[in-house]
Amino acid sequence: MDTLSKSISIEANELLELSQWEETKDFRELSNELADVFIYCILLAEYAELDIKKIIQDKLAINAEKYPEVMGCECNE
Repeated sequence: MDTLSKSISIEANELLELSQWEETKDFRELSNELADVFIYCILLAEYAELDIKKIIQDKLAINAEKYPEVMGCECNE
């Protein structure tokens, strides 16, 4: 689990580097880095036997209650 968590952080930092000095216009590179983050997140969720859809729905519901003016969506669908 530790390796997966570190990999998520490393890949997220690579994603951040794309806009470190200016907003990126290279959406191919953006999609590649974003995919790397997603892949490691999915692997970690599978390792922890978490239901990805459920944890996202639960978190969206929490955020909707906490930040109703920002979320502005129906998160219990």
